[in-house]
Amino acid sequence: MDIAHELRTPLSILRGEIEAIQDGISQATPQTIQSLHQETLHLQRLVEDLYTLSISDSGSLTYHKTTLNIAGLLRETLAQFDAPLKEAQLILTSEIINIANVEGDSQRLQQLFQNLLRNSLRYTDTPGKLHVTLTVTSNQVSISFEDSPPGVPNESLPHLFERLYRVESSRNRATGGAGIGLSICHNIALAHDGSISAEPADLGGLKITITLPRTTENK
Repeated sequence: MDIAHELRTPLSILRGEIEAIQDGISQATPQTIQSLHQETLHLQRLVEDLYTLSISDSGSLTYHKTTLNIAGLLRETLAQFDAPLKEAQLILTSEIINIANVEGDSQRLQQLFQNLLRNSLRYTDTPGKLHVTLTVTSNQVSISFEDSPPGVPNESLPHLFERLYRVESSRNRATGGAGIGLSICHNIALAHDGSISAEPADLGGLKITITLPRTTENK
């Protein structure tokens, strides 16, 4: 995957729209400004993800771990995505227990959740569904994100968390994606002595499950 292409695309759009305004071909309407703003945000997120992946791969990404209720953190993150999911016509349902303590970095774990939610927003056909669950056993917490079609070919599932890997299928369609977010999720899960895996979802799309050690406070 050519990461330079991912950087060039938003830059080309920004340059094209700005030059069109400069040449008098188009006007700086609110819609044009909004489009420029969205491309700027996309470029900023891409650069930030590349930086995060780089320092994570080198082992330099810092983690400030405390005992936290990951169930509350998950509900908080889902609430942040309520409006974008509704706008994308994705119906969100969840089954989350009240308390599930883990030893973790709240900022990094929230980043993991945000990346998975953005993944569903980007790739799930609309109207669609997203189902999130959090369950516990005596020694671990399991969190699953399951969405509706399109799915991922079985041969691609083992590679989803590889650096810069992209699925060449309808799941990737015109929405693009640099193949960075899931690699970051993988590194964050490992840094918490956990794991992350992917499998076909009962809803017809992709199911991603994170497992983390449960702290003794829960036992």
